[in-house]
Amino acid sequence: MRLLIAVVLLCFTLPSWAETPIAYWAQNSNQLPNGTNGFTPSSFPQQADVGEGLLYLQNFDQELDDNGVYRTLASFAGSTQNRLDGYPAGQSLSIVAGSGLSNNGAQVIFEASTVGFQDIRFSYGWRSTNTGFDTRILEWSTDGVNYQEFAQHVERNNSFISLSYDLSDVTELNDQDVIYIRVTFDGATAASGNNRLDNILISGVSFESLTRMTVYNRDFADDPFARGWSTVTLNGTDQWSWDGSFANVNMSSFVGGSCRESESWMISPAFNLDNTTGERVAFDVARGFAGGTNSLEVYYSTSYDGSGVIDQGEWTLLAEITRDDFTSNNVPTRFGDFEALQQESGEAYIAFRYAFDEGNCSTWRLANFEVTADVQNNFATFQCGSEVNRIHQIQGAGFQSPMQGAFVQVEAIVIADFQDTFNGGLGGFYLQEADQHHDDNPLTSEGVFVYDNGFGVHVGVGDRVRVAGTVSEFFGHTQIQDVTDVAVCGSYQLEQVTPVAVELPVDGLLDLESVAGMLVTTSQELTVSDVFNVARFGEFTVSNGRLFAPTQVAVPGDDVRAQAQANTLNRLIIDNARGGSYRTPFMTGADNVSELSATNPIRNGFLIEPGFEAVMGYAFGAYRLRSETTPRFITDANPRLETPELNAQGDFRVATYNVENLFATLTQSGAVCGPNALGCRGATNANELDRQLAKVSAAISGLQADVIALTEIENDATDATLAMLVERLNAVDAHNDWAYLATGYLGTDAIKPAFIFRSSRVELLGDYAVLTAAVDPDFDDSRQRPALAQTFVTPNGFAFTAVAVHLRAKSSCPSGSSANSDNGDGQGCWNEWRTKSAGALDRWLATDPTATGVSAQIILGDFNAYAMEDPLTTLMAAGWTNLAIHANDNSPEVYSYTFMGEAGSLDHAFANADFLGYVLDARSWKINADETPAFGYSERLPSSSLWQPTEFYSPDAFASSDHDPLVIELNTTFACAPGQANRPAHPRGKALPLPNCRVGQGQRR
Repeated sequence: MRLLIAVVLLCFTLPSWAETPIAYWAQNSNQLPNGTNGFTPSSFPQQADVGEGLLYLQNFDQELDDNGVYRTLASFAGSTQNRLDGYPAGQSLSIVAGSGLSNNGAQVIFEASTVGFQDIRFSYGWRSTNTGFDTRILEWSTDGVNYQEFAQHVERNNSFISLSYDLSDVTELNDQDVIYIRVTFDGATAASGNNRLDNILISGVSFESLTRMTVYNRDFADDPFARGWSTVTLNGTDQWSWDGSFANVNMSSFVGGSCRESESWMISPAFNLDNTTGERVAFDVARGFAGGTNSLEVYYSTSYDGSGVIDQGEWTLLAEITRDDFTSNNVPTRFGDFEALQQESGEAYIAFRYAFDEGNCSTWRLANFEVTADVQNNFATFQCGSEVNRIHQIQGAGFQSPMQGAFVQVEAIVIADFQDTFNGGLGGFYLQEADQHHDDNPLTSEGVFVYDNGFGVHVGVGDRVRVAGTVSEFFGHTQIQDVTDVAVCGSYQLEQVTPVAVELPVDGLLDLESVAGMLVTTSQELTVSDVFNVARFGEFTVSNGRLFAPTQVAVPGDDVRAQAQANTLNRLIIDNARGGSYRTPFMTGADNVSELSATNPIRNGFLIEPGFEAVMGYAFGAYRLRSETTPRFITDANPRLETPELNAQGDFRVATYNVENLFATLTQSGAVCGPNALGCRGATNANELDRQLAKVSAAISGLQADVIALTEIENDATDATLAMLVERLNAVDAHNDWAYLATGYLGTDAIKPAFIFRSSRVELLGDYAVLTAAVDPDFDDSRQRPALAQTFVTPNGFAFTAVAVHLRAKSSCPSGSSANSDNGDGQGCWNEWRTKSAGALDRWLATDPTATGVSAQIILGDFNAYAMEDPLTTLMAAGWTNLAIHANDNSPEVYSYTFMGEAGSLDHAFANADFLGYVLDARSWKINADETPAFGYSERLPSSSLWQPTEFYSPDAFASSDHDPLVIELNTTFACAPGQANRPAHPRGKALPLPNCRVGQGQRR
C-alpha cells in the first residue's frame, strides 16, 4: 500500500543543495572575429548561458578601437571559482580602469526573472590587480530605477575568489517578473588596473522544491561504486568508470585510437516506491564527442533483483539521449523530470545503458542524478509523546535518507553528546531509537545525528529527547538540521539501547551504513593501520590485521583491484569527535593514560582491545567511530625497538635509507639547489636542520651498518651535505670512522643517491660509476636520479659492488594518455619509465661498470614501486632476489612505508646470486613508517603554522624520515672445512694459528 501524506506549503530555509540556477553567465564565449577575446557593442546585452537573464553595462568608457572593440572592456583568463558543472575556466568580463581612470563608477547590471523562486542568492568569481578597483557596491532593484544597497566589497586580491551574497531576507526579490542586481566599481589607481568577473550566478529556491523532498541525490564527487551503484558489462571489457577529478561517471569504447564493440550498464541503488508518492527522476548528462553515433539509453525496472544478471525484458525505456540533444561537448544538460515511477510500486532501479557495435563511438558522462518525491512533513503539535517519525524511516535502507528536505519530529535516546560549538565540537548529539522501536529491516539504521548548532537546550547521554527539524545529508552523513524545537522528555534511559557489535572486514559498506548514527562496540582486537592524522585531526585508522598496499601483495590489474576493494571493507577510523586541526587535548597515547607525545606515541601495529564503544559516524568519505575517549592499546604488538631486530648475527651489515630531504642548504635560501637551481627542501632554518641531523644521525647510528646507500640527500657540487652528516655521525659515534663517497653533482635534480661507509670496516675498490641515459637510453635520467655504483672491499677480502638508486616517483603524471599515464592497474604513473630503468640496471651491472671484476652485486634504494609491480618483477625475472621478501619466507608482506593506511615497501635490496650466498637476514627497522609525522624535526606542525608542542620532539631515531631503513645482515667469512677449524690442540697448550677461511678470489670474475 502506497503511503499518502498531506503536503503543506511551508516557507523555511532549505539546505544549499536545494538552490537552483536562475541565470548564469559563464563568460566563455567572448571570442571576436579575429580570434582574440573581447567585447563590442553587439556583445550586449549578454544572454545568460544557463537559464534566462541579461547582462549589460552603464556609466562606462565606451571608446572603441579601430576594429570596433571596446578599449576598456577585456576578456582576460577566467577561473573555475563559482562555476557550474561542466564549464571550464574560459574567459572573464574584465573591466579596465582606462585613461584618466574613466571607468571609476562603471556599473554592471544583471537582469533575471525570479517567478516561482524565493531565497535569492547572487554570487560570482572575482579578482583584481594591485591598481584595480578596490571597491564594489552591490545593489538590488525591482524596477531598474530605485536601487537598495546590500553589500560593499572593499578589497584587492590577485587571485580569483568566490563571492556569495545571501538575499533571502530581501523578500521583495521573491517571485518577481524581473529583478536587477547592480555592481558599481570604484577606486582604481592606474589606467591598466582592472577587475575580472566570472561565473556570475543568480540562484534561488523554487516554490515547487518546497513541496518536494529528495529521495536520492548523487553529484558523483565521491565514488558511486562504493556507495551502492554497480556496473554490468555484457559485451567487451569496457565499463562505466568514475572520474573523481571531474566528478562524473563516464563510458566510452574508444581505446587505443579506435572504437570497439561494447555494452555496459550502470545501475543505481534501489529506491523503495512504497514509501513515497509523486516520484520524479532527473539527471545531468554531457556529450564527450560530437561525432558519436550510439545513443545513451536510460531504463528503469521494478523486477531487477540487484544480482547483476540483466534480462532486458525486465527493463522499460525511460529516455534515449543522442548527440543531437547537445550544442557543445562536456557541458552537462539536464534531462527530466521523468514521472514514470509514479505508476510503479516496490523497489525500482535506474540503469544507463551504453552499447556500441559500429560507426563512431560516443563518449557519455553522467554528472548528477536525482530522485525526488512529494514532501512528507510532520507538523504535529510539538510535545513529548506525540506523533513521531521513526529514525529508521528517516534513514531508509540505502546510503542516503529518502526524506531529504522533509520536516520531521523524532523522539529517541541520546547516545552521544557533542553539543559544544567551540574547540572543534560537532555542535550536536546523536539519537537512537530504544530497542523496542526498531524495525525488522537490518539495512535501516536506528540512529541519527542532530545538528542543533547551539540551539540552547542542553541534553545528556541517556536522556529521551524530542527534536523537530529538517532532514539533510551532510557530505554523506544523514542528520537533522535547521532545528526548530528540542525538549528533554526523560532521563536515565540508556539501558534501553543495546550497542551493535561491529566486526571487520565487512561484506559491503552498506553493513556500516546500516548502523550509521548508532551506538556500536568493537568485538575483536583491531590493528592500528594509519596514524598520519592522529595529532592533526585526532583520528587514526584500524583494521583487522595490517593493510598492505595492493601492489605489494597482488599482481597489478584485476588482482590489485580486488585487493583494494578488500582493504576498503577492512578499515574504520577512530576519531575524537572534534573538527578542525590540532585540537587539544590530544588523544591518549600508548600508556593508556597520558596525552599523545613523542615518548608516548600511537603507532601503526598497536592493537586496540575489544569492547570499545562509540557512535558510527561518516565524514570526509570514511566511516568512523566517534568518541571523546581513546580506546585502550595493546602496545607489545609493535613496540619501538632501539636497534634493528634481526634473526641472525653476522659480521657485516649493509643498509639503505631514504633520509627525506636532508639538505645543508636551507629552504629559505630560495631556488638555488642542484645544478639547475631548483627549490631547496628539508629544514627551513638552522635550528630545524640541527633537529633533523640529530634524528637522522640517531637512526644511522642505531642501524650499526657498515655501508649505507642514502636517497633524498641534497645534490650539491661540493658534497657539503654528506660532509655535514658524516661530521655529525663521527661526533656521536665512538668509532669516529664514518666517511662518504664524494661525487659532487649527480644528475639534474635537487636530490641524489649517495653512499656513506665506515672506513675502518670497508675500503673503496676502484672508481664509482654512474648510470644515465647516455649509458643506456632506457635509463632516462631527465626526471629521475642517476644510479650510483661503487665497489667496496672488507679487511677480510670480501668485495661487492653496491648500487644506490632512486627511481621516478608515481606523482606528477604526464599530460595526455601514454604508457606512463596511470592506467588503473594500481602501479600509478611513470610505471613504464621505472620498468625500463630496472631493465637498464640489470644490463648495466652485467658489464661490470666499476671495472673491478667483482661478481657479488646488490642494488639498494628507493624504487618508488611496491613488490609486485613491473620494475621489481623485471629484476626478479632477470635473476635478482628481493632480500626482504626472501628473508620473510618469500612472502611479500613486508613494508618500509605507509601511505593512506596501506603498508608496503618502496625501499628494496636486490642481490644477485653471488651476493645472495652471504645474506643472513634482511629487514626494515620500524622507526618511521609506523609513526606520525607530527613527531618530526619541523618546528611547525605538519600542514599548519602552529608551533610543534615541546612534547612532540625527541632527538631520537623515531619519525626521523617517512621511510624505514632496510638492513641486510651478512656473513662474509666462509666456514672452514672439517680438519682445519677442528684440529686438535697443541700438546703443550701452545696456541695454533687459525686458518683464514675467507672467500678469497671467489668473488671476482
